[in-house]
Amino acid sequence: MPHRRLGPPPASGLGGRDTAGLVVVGDTLPVGAGPARLVAVRGGRAEDLAAGVFGYPGSPSRTGNGAWSSCRLRGAVGGGLVQLDSASESALRVQPGFSGAPVIVGDAWGDAVVGLLAVAGRKGTTGDAYAVPMTEVSAAWPEVLGDSMLPPCPYRGLRSFTAADARAGLFVGREREVAGLRAMVRDRPLVVVTGPSGVGKSSLVAAGLEPGLLADGWSVASFRPGAMPYDALARALLDLECPGGDHSLEQLENRCRALREEGFWPVASRVAVLSGRRLALIGDQFEEVLSAGAEGVDPVRFLRQTFPPPETLQSPDVRLICTLRSDFLPDLLELADIGPRLQDRQLNVSPLDEAALTRVIVEPAALAGVTFTEGLAEAVAAEASKGPGGLPLLEFALTELWPMQRERRISFDSYHGLGGVSGALNRHAEQVYRFLAQTLDEARIRRVLLSMIRARGGAASAVRVPARSAHLGADWYVAQLMADPERRLVVVGPEGPDTAEIAHEALIRGWQRLAGWVDEDADFQQWLALAEERAADGDVLSAPRVAEAQRWLEERPDDIPPEVGALMRRSLAVLLEQERTERQMKALQASNAELAEKAELLALANRDIELKNHEIEEARRILEERAELLAASQRYRTEFLANMSHELRTPLNSMLILARMLADNVQGTLSRQQVEFAETIHRSGTDLLQLINDVLDLARVEAGRMDTAPAWLALAPLLDHVDAMFRPLMGEKGLHFSVSLAPGLPAELHTDEQRLLQVLRNLLSNALKFTDTGGAVELRVGQAGGRLAFSVSDSGIGVPADKLDVIFEAFRQADGTTSRKYGGTGLGLSISREIAQLLHGGIHCESEVGRGSTFTLEVPKGPVDTDEPDPDLEERPVLLPSFTGEFEGEYVLVVDDDVRNVFALTSLLEGHGLKVLYAESGREGIELVRRRGDIALVLMDVMMPEMDGNEAMELIRRLPGRAELPIVALTAKAMAADRERSVEAGASAFLTKPVDPDALLITVDQWLPGRSPGRETAEAADR
Repeated sequence: MPHRRLGPPPASGLGGRDTAGLVVVGDTLPVGAGPARLVAVRGGRAEDLAAGVFGYPGSPSRTGNGAWSSCRLRGAVGGGLVQLDSASESALRVQPGFSGAPVIVGDAWGDAVVGLLAVAGRKGTTGDAYAVPMTEVSAAWPEVLGDSMLPPCPYRGLRSFTAADARAGLFVGREREVAGLRAMVRDRPLVVVTGPSGVGKSSLVAAGLEPGLLADGWSVASFRPGAMPYDALARALLDLECPGGDHSLEQLENRCRALREEGFWPVASRVAVLSGRRLALIGDQFEEVLSAGAEGVDPVRFLRQTFPPPETLQSPDVRLICTLRSDFLPDLLELADIGPRLQDRQLNVSPLDEAALTRVIVEPAALAGVTFTEGLAEAVAAEASKGPGGLPLLEFALTELWPMQRERRISFDSYHGLGGVSGALNRHAEQVYRFLAQTLDEARIRRVLLSMIRARGGAASAVRVPARSAHLGADWYVAQLMADPERRLVVVGPEGPDTAEIAHEALIRGWQRLAGWVDEDADFQQWLALAEERAADGDVLSAPRVAEAQRWLEERPDDIPPEVGALMRRSLAVLLEQERTERQMKALQASNAELAEKAELLALANRDIELKNHEIEEARRILEERAELLAASQRYRTEFLANMSHELRTPLNSMLILARMLADNVQGTLSRQQVEFAETIHRSGTDLLQLINDVLDLARVEAGRMDTAPAWLALAPLLDHVDAMFRPLMGEKGLHFSVSLAPGLPAELHTDEQRLLQVLRNLLSNALKFTDTGGAVELRVGQAGGRLAFSVSDSGIGVPADKLDVIFEAFRQADGTTSRKYGGTGLGLSISREIAQLLHGGIHCESEVGRGSTFTLEVPKGPVDTDEPDPDLEERPVLLPSFTGEFEGEYVLVVDDDVRNVFALTSLLEGHGLKVLYAESGREGIELVRRRGDIALVLMDVMMPEMDGNEAMELIRRLPGRAELPIVALTAKAMAADRERSVEAGASAFLTKPVDPDALLITVDQWLPGRSPGRETAEAADR
C-alpha cells in the first residue's frame, strides 16, 4: 500500500520536500529482509560521520546492480538535506536512479539508517548526493515511523559536555557550582577548578561556564597544555586575536617567545587592548603541565608565568580558568612560590550525589521525549555512585542504553540486558584492550590490571586494590593510558597521585578476558592476598609459605609489591633462625642425656653453689654500700675543695693586696727589713694561692673536667715570654739560663698556650728549685718525630732511676727529705703529665743522680680533633703589665660584706688617687648609687648574704640613668659559669679573688668614664 505526501518548498529557490513510502501488507517480510534501526542525526545537525550509501558513482560506467559507496555526512544544506562528500571532502556524485537508497552508519549496535539518498542533477546528468534525514522522513509519515525513530542521544559517553549541550538543555545537576564559578570569574583573574578524576570538571567549565561568558560578551578560547604548554597557550591567544584565521609558523614562534620572556599576563593584556575584546582562556587538564614531561619546559617556571601572584593587579579584560585533578594539587601547594597564588582562587568540585545523578539521567532524556521505567533511573544512579569516576561511566552506560529503547521508553529489561553500568563499561573495556594491544604486549596490560586485584578464589571473590607507581615501574605508563579520559578503565589517585585502581569492580567479574586472567592467576592471587595480610599485621610466613614465596619470587619477581618482598625477607630470616635453634635443640638434647648422668653430682654441687652465691650476694651488698660511701666521699671532697677555695681566697685577697702595698713602700716609711717582711708575706700568700690552684687542678684532673682551648700561636714570642719570666729569677740564684731552638722549626704551633705555659713554668720552677748556685738551666726546643719537643735540662741533684715513675704521682717526690729541704706539694709533675696528655702529647724524664735531669714535653705541631671545651672550667690568669698611672679623684663605690677586703681595696684605690665609698650589703649599695650621682664606678662583691652581687647589679641597671654605670664584679668563685651569670646580671668586667692589684687598677682605669677608650687590656684582666 503506497503512501505519499507532497509539501511545498520551505523557501524561495529551494526544491520541494516530497516523500513517498510503501507499506508492506501481509504477515511475513520478504526473504532476507528485516526492520531497519532508524537513527536521527543528533540535534538536527549532521556530524562528521563515516557512512555508506547504495548508489553507483559517476565513474566507472553504471552496471545493473549498482554498488555501495563510502562517504561522510558533512553538513546540513537547504531544505533539511545533508550533503554527502567523498573522503577527499569533494562532493560525492551518484548516477540517477538510486534515490531512496538507505544511508547507513555503523555503531556499537551494528548498522543504522540515518537517511535516504537523494540525487540532485539537471537534465538527467550525474548529480550531487544528499541524504534526506530520517527526522524528515519520520515527520512525513508519523503514524508509521514516529515511534520507531530513534531520537538523538542526549548523553555524552566518555566525552565532556560542551556549550552546545548546555544550550540544548543536556547539562544538568551542577547549577550551584556553575553559579559559584561565574561569581569567581567576575572577581578574580585566575580560577582553578579542582576535583577528583571523573567528577566532570571539564564539563563544568565548557558547558556550565562558557555559555555564560559568551552571553556576557567575552571571547573564549580553550586549550590543553599537553607536552608543549607554551605552544598551546600561544595558539589559543592567536585564535582570540584573529578568530577563524590561519596562523603561520612564524606567528606561533613569535607568540611563544613573548610568552616565555614576558609571561602570560602582559601578552594577553596587549591582545585584549589591540582586539578591543575581553578574553577568557580555558586551560583544560592543567595537570598535564606537571605530568607531560616536555623537553625544554620548566613546569614551575610556566606556572609562575601563568598563575599571577595574589598581590598583583591584572587586566580586568583577561581571565584564565584552569581545570586540575585534585591529586596534583598537593604538588602545587608544596611549591613555596606557587601555593600562595592559588589562595582564594580554587573551586573544589565533588562527585554528584544520587539525587543529582538521577537528574542527569532523567532530564536530558525527557527533552527527547524518552522516559524510564519507574525506579530505573534511581537504580542506575545508585550503581553509578558506588565507585570513583562515576559520572563519565554513567554517561557511557546511558549512551549504550539509548539505542535499546522501545517506543521512547527505556526499561529494566534493556538495562539488565546491557549489564547495568558495569556491563556497558565491560564492553568498552574490550574495545580499549584491543586498542592498547596494537602497541603494547598483552603481558604488560595483564600485569597492570592484575596488580590492582586481589582474589582468594578466582574472579568471583576478587576485590580491587590500589597499585603504586613504585611497584609498577615502567608499566605505570600503561596505567596512565588506561586512565585517559577516552578510556577510563583505571582511576588515578585514589590514595595519592602515585596510586591507581580499576574504575569499577564489576570489570573484574563481567569482563570475560579479565575474569579469565584472574582465574588463571588464582594461585598467585590467593598467596599474594594472604602475604599482604601478614605483612599488614607485621606477622611472618610459615615454612611452607616461605618455600611457596621463594617459588613466586623466582617466577614473578616484578609482580611482588615491596611490602610483600620485605615480609619474605623477614620470614626467611626467622625461618633460618628457627632452623638454627632446632639444630641447637638437638645438640642440647644430646648433651642432656650426658648431663642426666651427672645430675646427681650436680645436685650435691648445687648446695655448695648456693652457699657461695649467698657469700657473693653479701659481698655485692657490701661493695654497693662502699660504692655509695665512696661516691659520698667524692661529693664531700668536691664540696670541701670548693668551699676551701672560696674561704682561702677571700682572706688571701686582702692579705696579698696589703702585703703588696707594704712591699712597694710608696711613702718610704718602712725600713728595708720591714719591706722584706712584707715581701715574704706576699710570697707566702702567693705560694698558698698556687697550692690552692694545684689542688683544684688535681681535683679537676681526677674528675675529668680539665680541658683545653687550642689555637695557633707564634713560637718565638712564647719563648721570649718564658725567657723574660725566668731569667731574672735564675740570675738572683746565680744560675746560668739559656733558651735555644733547633733549626727547621715551624714558626707556629697549634696548642693551648696557657696549658703549655703552665707545664713549662712548672718544669723551669723545678729546675730552679733543685739546682744549686753556680749551676745551669737550659730550655731547648727541637723536634721528635712529628712533634715539637720542649726539653728543660738542669745540673741539679738528679732523680734516682727507680723514682722516675714515682715523681709523676700526686703528692710524691724522689724522697721524703726533698719536700722538707726544697718545699713544694708534689703536685706539679702529676698535673703536668695530665696536661701533656690533654694536649695530645707526653712528658718523660731522663736523669742521673748528682748530674742533673732533663724533662721533655712533646706536643703536636698542628690541630688534633678534640671535643668542644668544657664551658665550666676555671678561668686562667693572663699576665698583665704593671699599672703606672694615677687617677683624678673619681668616686668608686666598694660593695663587700668582708671588712678585710674593704680595707685592702680602699687602701689600694686611695693610694692611687681615687675616692672610695663603702657599702656592706647589696641593698645599701643600691641606695648609695641612687642617692649619689658622682659615683663613677662600682666594685661589687658577688657573694654576700641576703642579696648577692648579681641581684644588686640587675637592680642598679634598672635605676634611671645608671644603665651604663661601670660595674666590676669581684668573687672568690673562679668558674666560667660564675662569670657568665655576672655578665648577664649587668657586670661590665669580672675579676677573680685574690685580685691582682695591677689587674684591678688597669680594669678600673679602662672602665672609668673619660679614661682610655681601648678596653682590650681590661677585658684580658677580667679573665
